[in-house]
Amino acid sequence: MKKVKGTILVDFVKSIKANKTGVYDQYLTPEDTAAISTRILPSAWYPYETFRHCFNAVFEVAAKKNLDQVKTWGALYGKSIMSDLYKGLLKHEPLDYIKKYQVYIKNFFDFGKVEVIEEKPNQVLVKFIDFDADFAPLYYMMYGWLEKTLELCGAKNLHSEIASKSWQDPVDTAFRFRWG
Repeated sequence: MKKVKGTILVDFVKSIKANKTGVYDQYLTPEDTAAISTRILPSAWYPYETFRHCFNAVFEVAAKKNLDQVKTWGALYGKSIMSDLYKGLLKHEPLDYIKKYQVYIKNFFDFGKVEVIEEKPNQVLVKFIDFDADFAPLYYMMYGWLEKTLELCGAKNLHSEIASKSWQDPVDTAFRFRWG
């Protein structure tokens, strides 16, 4: 069973619990409701399916299915977590940081692989392999996170693009980043 760290689940759970209308109930299974009824511990592991259902509920209701909004959330999350928990990493050069992203992502997901391909000086392709091919919001969150943390590591004139989308084609999702 795939799992995620509570660190990335907690904000979705807070959003769901803050809304007393019941609008999120339709997105959650009884197992999800039981899992999030207790305090979410940042260091504990939780079922990926519960994370996905909570994330999707907030994506559908709060973001109104707007992927750009989720990318913005990813940037805010990246800034928050990198400026707090991992502030020492912001001293890395952008290329050093991005090459170690696979190690960082393993702190949040116990599955999937990130491959970083240096295409040119200050240009990389970041591929996400064996995550959740059909769940575009997850990739947009990671996209915003990577973009913001590269900026925080000193990437100037950052340009980024989605090179491939696993939810549209039978390939892995990949982002290309280049900076001056």
